Amino acid sequence: MPLTTPDALKQRKQLLLVMLVFFIIYGLISFVNHYNFRTAALDLGMFNQALYAYSHGHSALYTLDPGGETFPFLSTHFSPITLLYIPVYCLAGSYSFLLIQIISVLSGAYGIYKVALHLSGSRHKVSMLILLQFLITWGIFSALAFDFHNNVVGAMFVPWIIYYFLQGKTVRLLLVSILFLMTQETMALWYPFIITGLLLNFRSSWTRRQLIRIYIPMNLGSIIYALFIILYVMPSLQGHEHNLQFSRYTHLGSTAAEIVRNLLTHPVQSIKLLFTNPLGDPLYDNIKTEFYLALLLSGGVFILLRPAFLIMLIPVIAQKMLSNNFAFWGTNLQYSIEYIPVLCAATISFFSSKKDRKPTILYLSLILTAGTTVRLLDSRISKWYFPELVRIYQPAHYRPYVNNQEVYQALSLIPADVPASSSTSLAPHIANRLKLYHFPVVNDAAYMALLKHEHDAWPMKDASAYLELIETCKKDPGWIIVRETKDIVILKRSTSQ
Repeated sequence: MPLTTPDALKQRKQLLLVMLVFFIIYGLISFVNHYNFRTAALDLGMFNQALYAYSHGHSALYTLDPGGETFPFLSTHFSPITLLYIPVYCLAGSYSFLLIQIISVLSGAYGIYKVALHLSGSRHKVSMLILLQFLITWGIFSALAFDFHNNVVGAMFVPWIIYYFLQGKTVRLLLVSILFLMTQETMALWYPFIITGLLLNFRSSWTRRQLIRIYIPMNLGSIIYALFIILYVMPSLQGHEHNLQFSRYTHLGSTAAEIVRNLLTHPVQSIKLLFTNPLGDPLYDNIKTEFYLALLLSGGVFILLRPAFLIMLIPVIAQKMLSNNFAFWGTNLQYSIEYIPVLCAATISFFSSKKDRKPTILYLSLILTAGTTVRLLDSRISKWYFPELVRIYQPAHYRPYVNNQEVYQALSLIPADVPASSSTSLAPHIANRLKLYHFPVVNDAAYMALLKHEHDAWPMKDASAYLELIETCKKDPGWIIVRETKDIVILKRSTSQ
């Protein structure tokens, strides 16, 4: 039965209200953290610097490397979509990427709502339950609490890839797919698994002709693009023989070919590695267990019931769980974002597999997802969890650890586009320059902006050594103190030296 105009208007209002509420919630996470100097040189400072360079007609360089090296920005992750963000930068400045990330999440949520409408036969209530499950999943909160990352933007294109696949709208599917591939080189490895999973799960949505003329060429093109960028373009930009991203997998081999060969020739060990801690330090035990449990409670059980969706996650799970970096394994940071659209798509796919199924199972899934998110906001096994970054319901989230007004006034004394070196938390705010270094790297900096807190010692491992180095810099005759408060010191290179 077609919707009456009043019904359609009511549903749009409900949808807009939910989106507005979550825009506010997400903004309270991202914007408050940035204002309170809880964003970092890596990665928001790096992105802000790149966008400043692009918006002024320059090639973007990554000068914030803690080791003091300089690389082309695209050598860190190949994400040419960053060029499309320039108009937003002109409006929102250092908050641009945070705004883009929030809008992309809401766009992804609307995409999954459209997928749910399609699969459920335009059942609005059912689609709203899937939308809410998407919006409250812990992976989104974790990602928004830590700067900006293009893999978040990429993951939010997945619902639209699914939707346009189901709709059979090839041109729109191709356009969204191109944008998806532009977000990060790893997305090109993920893409064939997404399309393959869709082909297996929704056999009635495509024809043999479409398979041969559209989907197989798209998959092959994505694989060729991924291999070309990862194996040739990025190493060339990095000035190395092999892609530096492979350093996360050195325990599996020194080259891409060696890594793949070892995985294939030792399948039992490879599978075991997906669930165990290879670092030998018990401090990192159970991080993967916590992640898998959270995944199952947030819709992952439907992936087991609809195995084609598990195919979609093969490269994502492999990339995270085979890494030697424990941060990749858990529920923190941006490393869980790719699972969310697949979880929700599997949920609605299972629900819609039986006609006239009551939404009880969706309410249960929503409750379990919400409960998992609340539990992980309280505490988690995964390392590098800082609750003040994400608990918007507690005063600590809004309480700055420095005098914000004094720090912003001090930063205003640094001219734009002069080389500078800064503490990690200041870098995103003074990235409007082509040369910005990650203190203690100084190089040819004309200014130094340093926060006098142990919190800002990274990448130095010893906080006391960091504070001592600041005092040494202040006494150095080659530098003049421009402004100093309890929290910050601004130093200018002496022209007499």
